[in-house]
Amino acid sequence: MPEDIEFVHDWFAEVESHPGRMKQVAFLKGVRLRADVRPLVCEVGLAEAADLRLVDGTTARRVPFTCFVVGGQARAA
Repeated sequence: MPEDIEFVHDWFAEVESHPGRMKQVAFLKGVRLRADVRPLVCEVGLAEAADLRLVDGTTARRVPFTCFVVGGQARAA
């Protein structure tokens, strides 16, 4: 389910529009959008990053939790 997120740092993300088609997109501090936050899983639990499935159907890959907040609350990894 999409959530409201806001970027608290500038971040250049790899965004996948179609399987295998990547492009760099700048998400600047203060940008707000809706996205499904999908934490990355690693061998020892959750990673400190997430894939953001944006409402336009694209996916921003490996965005650190330190770069955005969800619903006005800081995310803990």
